[in-house]
Amino acid sequence: MDQVDTLDQDLGTSVTDQVAESDGRGDVPEVASQGSTQSHPPEGRTSSEVELLFKHNAALPIHSLPVELLIQIIRHVVRTSLQKNKADYYQYIITLSGVCSHWYGVMRDSPSLWNQVHASDSPYIVGMALERSSSHLLDITIDASAYQERGLNDTQDFINMIILHRSRWRTVDVSVPSSWIPLVTTALQEPALNLEELSLIDQESMFSTQEVEFFGGMSPQLTALTLDGVPTRWSSEIVHDLKSINLSWIHFPSTKTILDIFSYSPQLQKAIVWRCTTEEIFTDSSVSIRLSQLSLLRIDLGRLEAIENVLDSVKVSSRSCLAIPRPTGVDIDGILRRRVAGWTLNWNVAAIPQFSSLLLDIDEDELRIGILTSDYPEPITLTVEGFRDFGTEFLLALSYLVETLASWSTKSAVFRLKLGYPPSTYYTARITRLFLKELSRLPPITYLELSSVDDYSLVDIVISEEASSVFQNVCTLSFSGMTPSDLSSRLEWVSRATRFIKTDTESSLNQPERGQSLQRVELRVPFNVATEEFEILEVVTKELEGIVGPGKVFAVYAD
Repeated sequence: MDQVDTLDQDLGTSVTDQVAESDGRGDVPEVASQGSTQSHPPEGRTSSEVELLFKHNAALPIHSLPVELLIQIIRHVVRTSLQKNKADYYQYIITLSGVCSHWYGVMRDSPSLWNQVHASDSPYIVGMALERSSSHLLDITIDASAYQERGLNDTQDFINMIILHRSRWRTVDVSVPSSWIPLVTTALQEPALNLEELSLIDQESMFSTQEVEFFGGMSPQLTALTLDGVPTRWSSEIVHDLKSINLSWIHFPSTKTILDIFSYSPQLQKAIVWRCTTEEIFTDSSVSIRLSQLSLLRIDLGRLEAIENVLDSVKVSSRSCLAIPRPTGVDIDGILRRRVAGWTLNWNVAAIPQFSSLLLDIDEDELRIGILTSDYPEPITLTVEGFRDFGTEFLLALSYLVETLASWSTKSAVFRLKLGYPPSTYYTARITRLFLKELSRLPPITYLELSSVDDYSLVDIVISEEASSVFQNVCTLSFSGMTPSDLSSRLEWVSRATRFIKTDTESSLNQPERGQSLQRVELRVPFNVATEEFEILEVVTKELEGIVGPGKVFAVYAD
């Protein structure tokens, strides 16, 4: 902020200093209100001078904003700054309330700013948050790693404070050692009628056999459930009507239990069952569970037999992504073929509009295929854990996705290939040749996007001798996932790739059914780049225009 509250500069000891001294978690006094400051002018100031200062501050443009807008700005700034460290939330809030008396009053009387309740805060801060949040719903966090110097007794005191406000719980996020789990689960036994999200992580135990009954089965608003190492009674009402479920380090009696969980929530959008195990395999092949809104299924049950048993009974939408662990054993080929074929059967290829875009997206250990239209905005994803270190499996899965995508090909479709950081095994010339051989089976690639490259490994693939037949139809070359500074530091790489694609496309112009050479180079950069970055972008643009010609390089601002 360019505008400075001059009165705040004259206050004896700023609240910011006190927050800093207390690490934001002590009993921090807040800045005095306007009335009390006027009653006791700062040293060296008369009452008339103080009054003039208040009038000056009141006239600042920032103070003309509607209160609701000011609060939205403050909330956005604080939460954006603290995405990874929620424990410092009130250090920021109390510091900002010390900017001036106007901000102090607005923030003090805005309950929506005080609904974050963290066990790492002092009882004083917690009590103030509970009081000032009024009737607003609460977001509660208990993370033992955020306050290691404090122990079980402090957590008990915190729970005693928040349990009185159970009717206001909106989210509860808990991550504690095994010895603390009984204390926490005892507090989660009574109904929580407004709770929307519960996350309970046992930081130490795996495959516990002690089932926990949450909320007496009464949490009608619950839509997101995360349990790590903490099983529950799987027929309980709390696992019904969920939109997101994330289960890990849990042993299930049978794959049927997992299928039952899915069937209880037909509106599921995300389902993760990872690092889990199961005792028995459900043998009734007639069971079919339709999850029409599912966007992600990530599943690892220790045995591929169990994984396939679940997948064979789940029918998903045409926008779903699948993640499975790296296949092992003698039937890797069959497993990958079945999974790719099974996952793409959901697509209504006959309904693909003309002039749509077909996409193959390769990045680290993920393969994604899709149809980019308003009806199919997301590509199918097949993620296999371990692809990055085992190139053979990656190439097998790629081969089957290529077959599927080639079968979708239409003359009116634009084919897009997006390459990111390649699996480490692609550094070898043998794997590079096989990789490009698979890509050569695709329909003509007219749009090539190279994304977020940290070294020259990908350019070695793109400009290799074997790549000439793969990229000779490219009309648009795009660089994404990089700031202008990134592009500048990798300008040699970007220039080499551009020069190769241009030369390759021009050399093939005389071939039958060949269209035009490289016509467009896109630099896809974040829309919120700093001002100085624009000058860097201009330099990069001029350098590339020297290769492809003026007017053919475009900056595209993306999220």
